[in-house]
Amino acid sequence: MADSTQAIGPRYPYTRWNFLVIVLDASFFFAALAFIDPVAVLPVLLSNLTGSQVVIGLMSTLQRAGWLVPQLITTSLVLHRPRRKPFVIYPCLVGRLPFVALAISFILSGAGSHPQTLLLLLIGAYAVFFFSDGLSGVPWHDIIARTIPPELRGRFFGSMQLLGGLLAIGSGAAVRHVLADASIPFPQNYGRLFVLLCIGMALSTFFLALIREPAGAALEEPQSLARIVRSIPSTLRRYPLLRRMIVAQIICGVAGLALPFYAVYAHARLGLPDYTGGLFVWAATAGSVGASLIWAYLSDRRGSTAVIRAVTFLVIAAPLYALLTPHLVRAAHMDAAMAPLYAIAFLLTGATWGGMWMGFTNYVLEIAPEEIRPLFLGLQATLSAPTVIMPLLGGWVLAVLPYEALFAIVAAGGLASLIYAYRLPEPRQIS
Repeated sequence: MADSTQAIGPRYPYTRWNFLVIVLDASFFFAALAFIDPVAVLPVLLSNLTGSQVVIGLMSTLQRAGWLVPQLITTSLVLHRPRRKPFVIYPCLVGRLPFVALAISFILSGAGSHPQTLLLLLIGAYAVFFFSDGLSGVPWHDIIARTIPPELRGRFFGSMQLLGGLLAIGSGAAVRHVLADASIPFPQNYGRLFVLLCIGMALSTFFLALIREPAGAALEEPQSLARIVRSIPSTLRRYPLLRRMIVAQIICGVAGLALPFYAVYAHARLGLPDYTGGLFVWAATAGSVGASLIWAYLSDRRGSTAVIRAVTFLVIAAPLYALLTPHLVRAAHMDAAMAPLYAIAFLLTGATWGGMWMGFTNYVLEIAPEEIRPLFLGLQATLSAPTVIMPLLGGWVLAVLPYEALFAIVAAGGLASLIYAYRLPEPRQIS
């Protein structure tokens, strides 16, 4: 690749400003998504519209695909551009607008008589949102890397998860209140949640627009997508840490097999009502908030590898807990406590995915040369594509095997991720 131009100005400009506004942007984003939480609420909504486990897995697969697949495309667009903020703003504007259409569609009287139409609108709107979110991922993370020093990134991502989690507690309360109100029929109850989601997304977009971007190092020549794809083998040979980190991320991604089905299992097999989705949102939020403090400490003090290793224990723990708890609760004749006790599974998943994001994101930001950082981010996302199909595979597994078998498979995959994570070097310990 061509030589890079050099950034001008302080090594990490706008640190305090961007620390604040990006934390607010992400926090309102997380709180907004919690109104129709992809793990605790959206699968139940899909289950009400269609009984197909494969469709539920497909939606979760679209979420992963939307985040991972487009990032290499964005990499080819931004590698030669010193300013990358427009590639954050415009995809977000396009991707969040369909939520307005969903809010209107679900809240209209008589909407419940057209479940197939609502299902198609839901899938289409979320597909646009997921893929636009993926398009903005590389430049958004690159701006973070240019303005937040490595020694602050643990606290930065931890603050993001902490504030976002606290706001999402309010989201969970709203979910429980709305879905428990028998006077609001289906699907108008979910329509109200989409309205709240739109408000949260509007606030997130406002703070997103306030981000200050310094000029950064960039390649002199544009890089076509075909050229980037051809360079993948040589890049992975030249940077073995990147290759090993991607393998670790793929193995950890086995947790996605069961991710959309914890809530469906609770409703279909444990007999818990829809409004317990609010409790599950709270639990996932508590896991994300509480663990964010631990992940931030580990990341800043001991490095991103320590976070990744700790997360692999949770990849094992979450499905084992979901597998065993209902049987233990019933054996102890504590059925009345089933919902709060089972909700701990969501606490564990919230901690798991927050830790994965912080651990692997900080890892790639630490090992990436500045001028080709977008390339590393794009490769991290695109080459982790096998994790995209995990939820869909989970749906297929459930078509032939019981939930218990699915949870056992995820736990076994978690053990493999634990073994591999302890072979992953810490970048700060490599000279």
